[in-house]
Amino acid sequence: MINSQRFKFPKTVLFGITALYIILMLATYFLYFKEPVIVCAKRMLVAQSLALVFQVILNYVNYHSNRKIVIFATLFVSAMLVMGAISAFFNLGLMCEIYGF
Repeated sequence: MINSQRFKFPKTVLFGITALYIILMLATYFLYFKEPVIVCAKRMLVAQSLALVFQVILNYVNYHSNRKIVIFATLFVSAMLVMGAISAFFNLGLMCEIYGF
C-alpha cells in the first residue's frame, strides 16, 4: 500500500511544475504567436507539449513511488526541464533572430 502522506511537499511541487508548463504554453501562444516569430512559436509549442507529456509521466512515477531517491530524482529532472523551457521562452525572439527561422 502506498503512503500518500509521505513526501507530500516534493510531490506537490511536481504538480505545481505541471501547472507552470500549462501557464507557459498559454503565455507562448498569446505573446509570441505573431508574425515575426510565428514559426519559432509553433516549434516552441511543440517542444513544450512534449515536455508536458514527459512531465505527466514523471508525475505518475513520482506519485506511485515510496522511495526517496526516485521522488527527488524526478523532482530534479522536472526542475531542469522547466528551467530550460523558461529560458527558451524568454530568449525565443533572440534565438529566432540568430537562427533565422
